[in-house]
Amino acid sequence: MPGGGFRSAMLGCGPRAAEHAAAYAAGVGAGRLVACCDIDAARREAFAARFGPQRCFSDPAEMVRAIRPDLLHVVVSPPFRPAILDVVLRERPRAVLVEKPLARSPEEGRAWIEGCARAGVALFVNHQLRYHRPFERLRAAVASGDLGRIEFGRASCRGNLLEQGTHLFDMVCSCLGDRPAEAVIAQAEGAAGYGGNHPAPSYAAGVAVFPADLHVAFECGSPAGSWRQEPSYWWNKGLEFVGTRGRAGASTNHGWWRQTEAGGLVEEPFGYAEEDLIAQARLTETVLGALGDPERHPAHASTARLSFELVMAAMRSAALRRRVDPAEAGPDADQAALRAALERG
Repeated sequence: MPGGGFRSAMLGCGPRAAEHAAAYAAGVGAGRLVACCDIDAARREAFAARFGPQRCFSDPAEMVRAIRPDLLHVVVSPPFRPAILDVVLRERPRAVLVEKPLARSPEEGRAWIEGCARAGVALFVNHQLRYHRPFERLRAAVASGDLGRIEFGRASCRGNLLEQGTHLFDMVCSCLGDRPAEAVIAQAEGAAGYGGNHPAPSYAAGVAVFPADLHVAFECGSPAGSWRQEPSYWWNKGLEFVGTRGRAGASTNHGWWRQTEAGGLVEEPFGYAEEDLIAQARLTETVLGALGDPERHPAHASTARLSFELVMAAMRSAALRRRVDPAEAGPDADQAALRAALERG
């Protein structure tokens, strides 16, 4: 298999893991996929036949001990992550790339971040949308100053806070220079969202306040507004910023746009599927390239935690019915209180 000197292993062999693996052939020159692991033998064998890792395992700890990977892709459903964290902290691979969301609760997230830091394991979160060209173009437009002073933003997705909200907030943070938000206030409805692998309110809406009193309105859940009438539940995700001299935005599957006083309207379409393969390859390649200095990479937990903290803050705000500071993630009890309140209707 082509690839550079870094050795990667895939933990989980489902559909999302296949997208991680396909990225190696699409543009990861710094490393190669050498092993995979899944408890489901049929899924594991189908994955190995398609992507050709040299060795297959059914036990995660056995794979990490045998392979000693430079990068361990953790692409298993969120309910299985705590058990995987135990393996990571015990076996200590050089780095892990965890599929979003990082965790389902504040305490679980802190366990990943603080545990990996103590164990000397570089922790990255798989926010590949940063590498989609529409969002790169948007980030550049905001940074250029062509829009003037940014005064307002809006962001929405049809997935709930843990399904797609972490992606959404990560893109917002990216466009605003990865500065921590100062406050979040939110409301929520619907207990049905707690029934799956991403336990969060079915719908949440609110405002995140960033430095310089920049307010960004957000919606996460199926009632959220549409971006250019996109019919796909998963692809209906986007953000837009309005400044004193113009506006710019981007959405999955519809590209990006910018309208300014000086330059008029510029639009550039991009399809999601093609972009995502390229973006995943670029994320993986740059993570491997940053292993010598992992904190400089935007997917490292030192930065990626910002979007996770925004998600947790939105739920905490809805539970407490007041503004909260995202840096104060609070106890899991606040999240439990929100769920109980929504279940009571």
